[in-house]
Amino acid sequence: MNYFIIMAVALTAVTTAYAQSEEGVVQPAPEERSEMEKKEEFPQMHWEEMRSRMESDGPDAVVAFIQDFSDPEERLKLYSFAQQSFGYKEWKGKNFDDYISVVNAGIAEALKQSDEAEDAKTSAKHKDFANVLSYNLSADLAECWPGDTAIREKRHFEVGLAAAEDCIRWRQELSKGPFPFSIAHWAKGMHQMSLGDTAGAVESFQKALDYSVEYAGEQNVPETITPEGDFVVILNSGYLGIAQWLEGSKAGKARYEEACSAFQGQIDNYQDKKDDARFGLEQLQYVKDKFIK
Repeated sequence: MNYFIIMAVALTAVTTAYAQSEEGVVQPAPEERSEMEKKEEFPQMHWEEMRSRMESDGPDAVVAFIQDFSDPEERLKLYSFAQQSFGYKEWKGKNFDDYISVVNAGIAEALKQSDEAEDAKTSAKHKDFANVLSYNLSADLAECWPGDTAIREKRHFEVGLAAAEDCIRWRQELSKGPFPFSIAHWAKGMHQMSLGDTAGAVESFQKALDYSVEYAGEQNVPETITPEGDFVVILNSGYLGIAQWLEGSKAGKARYEEACSAFQGQIDNYQDKKDDARFGLEQLQYVKDKFIK
């Protein structure tokens, strides 16, 4: 799971717990297990059924399975699990179009529950669920992940752009802070760049950078593009540099190289930043090589 998706998942209170057992520990028989233990198996226990339905009958069969659950919270948990599982697990005939159909059904279900909620707090919680699913969908469809060989067509970038724009709107309605806006504008910029809207990408990456600088300031983290700086600030500056470079600006090339140098400095000198910095550097280099020949 990529860094931005991990961070986005943390923005929602709707989580799924994975049941774990240590080797050599005797587990009680199913009928003897507590209600809490049984709940911990949900929704992972339904993966094989959902996978089989997807492979045999397509996304509509998966959606029908989820919608048959009478508990609204269980439906949302299943959609969250489906988004993660169909995005990152292997399944026969794996493709973006079917994945998109399931995630969009989850977003629609969350918005329906938001509209039907009896109080503002519950309504906002369900809208936030749609917001997170939408961001993760947009990030999954972005062509920026080193080692990801999945084929993306123009329609996938268009879906990713629309998903990013949706979550920006919902984050405004939910009065989110600067970090959620930073990653949402990053996603928007990535899809604009893939669709050939370089000027739009420059604008979006600039907003992503501005919001990440604001967030770093709130966290008392250096906002500089240096080895001492914040990961997201450096990454967004690098993306802005790529888009500016693609647009023909020499300053963009210099900005990109500055971000790469900052990440290399973190790799060389900061043990606690090394892994994230390596990820950021590889991502920037991958995207630069994809767009700038």
